[in-house]
Amino acid sequence: MKSFNDHMGLWFFGDVHRDATSCDEKRWKWFLKKAAEDDPESTYYMGLGDYHDLASAREQVHLNRNALHETTMESLDEMVEKNNRKFAKEIKQMNGKLLGLLDGNHNWRFDNGVTASEDLANRMGCPHLGWLCHYTITFRFGRKSQNVYIVACHGRAGGKRIGTSINQVEDMKTIFPMADIYIMGHNHDRGAWPIDILYPTMAGEIKQKRQFLCRSGSFKKAYEKDKSSYEVGRLFRPADLGALKLNISFHREQGEGRDRIITDIEAVI
Repeated sequence: MKSFNDHMGLWFFGDVHRDATSCDEKRWKWFLKKAAEDDPESTYYMGLGDYHDLASAREQVHLNRNALHETTMESLDEMVEKNNRKFAKEIKQMNGKLLGLLDGNHNWRFDNGVTASEDLANRMGCPHLGWLCHYTITFRFGRKSQNVYIVACHGRAGGKRIGTSINQVEDMKTIFPMADIYIMGHNHDRGAWPIDILYPTMAGEIKQKRQFLCRSGSFKKAYEKDKSSYEVGRLFRPADLGALKLNISFHREQGEGRDRIITDIEAVI
């Protein structure tokens, strides 16, 4: 960043389930169009997993390579590679701006041990972030710098209430208590909830820090006419489809012998 007047727009997207018939293709393409309208110099992305629907971790236990014909598995591998090639073309605007891609629970594993998300990350030239990551973004302002810490995980689910969804994200604070942003996917919720903590400084002062608990959303439709789905079978509420954007900016706090950089984060849902 050149000055404190600049900002960074960070899009989190996941649970696209792009190869599923229930993927909301229009909304997915609308998200890509909307994100492409942002300033390309200050816009970045992170993927939260489940870019495709084939196949869940539980399903892959049953799709044992030793039990199926070799050509059958080769055909499935080729299908996943084809889907990844198509997906990489769809998100080509993210080239050079993709912080990384996380694994999801729908993550096909090829015969060589590489997963579909690893293959996609290689195609996009970005880091593969695994299931859980602690990501540090360093912003420099001349001789000064400020770190923004992100804890991201595809996530887990259980319970139908929104409070449960937030609590599952907050659980990550037990492991990494001082991050700025905590985000999960998986349960298809979308939102950002600010919370504040108090912490002591080296000068013996007590300062306040804002943190965001986030869910990254989904592009998988439910409750379509004359169609069954996992969500209907479990009586889950329909997801608020789309991606989540956080705008990260800073201001400088000076006076009384202090010179601090303060991180400001706002959510766009």
